[in-house]
Amino acid sequence: MIKTLARSILPSSLRMAIYEARQRPWKRDISQWCYDWLPDKYVHSAQFKAHFGRPLNWEAPTTFNEKIHWLSLNHQLPIMTQCADKYSVREFVTQRGCGHILNDLYGVWDDPAYIDFTTLPSSFVLKVNHGSGQNLICKEKASFNVGAARQKLAQWMKRSEYWVSREWAYKDITPRIICERLLKDEHDNVPTDYKFFCFNGEPMMIQVITDRFTEHKRDLFDIHWNVLPFILSKPSSGQVISKPSALVLMIETAKALSHGFPFVRVDLYAIGTAVTFGEMTWYPEGGLARFTPDDYEHAMAR
Repeated sequence: MIKTLARSILPSSLRMAIYEARQRPWKRDISQWCYDWLPDKYVHSAQFKAHFGRPLNWEAPTTFNEKIHWLSLNHQLPIMTQCADKYSVREFVTQRGCGHILNDLYGVWDDPAYIDFTTLPSSFVLKVNHGSGQNLICKEKASFNVGAARQKLAQWMKRSEYWVSREWAYKDITPRIICERLLKDEHDNVPTDYKFFCFNGEPMMIQVITDRFTEHKRDLFDIHWNVLPFILSKPSSGQVISKPSALVLMIETAKALSHGFPFVRVDLYAIGTAVTFGEMTWYPEGGLARFTPDDYEHAMAR
């Protein structure tokens, strides 16, 4: 009787909204809502203690991770938001004299429904500009699931990386979707990723990522290509990693892009002698990177 009356009074759109609300995992929604209202400093402290088993020293941070958290709350410049934005950072890179290393850009959208896949090349990468690791790789468009891609991108557009671990620089990024050229090395594989840890404009450590989408190995070097005696979160490859022919150019690029900042990680790709910009990261692993042995976390706290 009540259902019949409701159907006759309520418009179909409102009935559908009520139905969808009833289907959602409301307990999870309430939990997420409560989490979102927690102060940033509390979230940083809680995640740090849960990960390392000790409180975060806000008054006198002495480790690399502690300083990353401190910077997130206390060093907040508008330029950092621009550089965390995977689209607007392109303008910053150009202004620093490095526009020639930007990857090819195929398109920018604020809604996945607007993407015209017929205009895109046979291979490409789709990503949201306010996320981390949220990439869709298309190696062959003929077999690419467009519907699933739109759905995944729409999901990613709803929440930025800021809400994961309160990394400040992501907070005010206007959500966009960008499409770039799919980078490949001379063997048609994903190219090696070189991440330069820069302190006050000086690269001090290079993290080399291999087998990124399979085993994900990390090898660590100083800028003279000496192997560093510790591990950062992921195991090393156990292989001899040859010094890239473009190392000098990458170091110069990292210096140019990191100048004026107390810390930033500059990510670059090198294919032969060609260097391509990846991204700039202010808070590697959300300030939860594990150093083994852990003594080196103090040594990296510049």
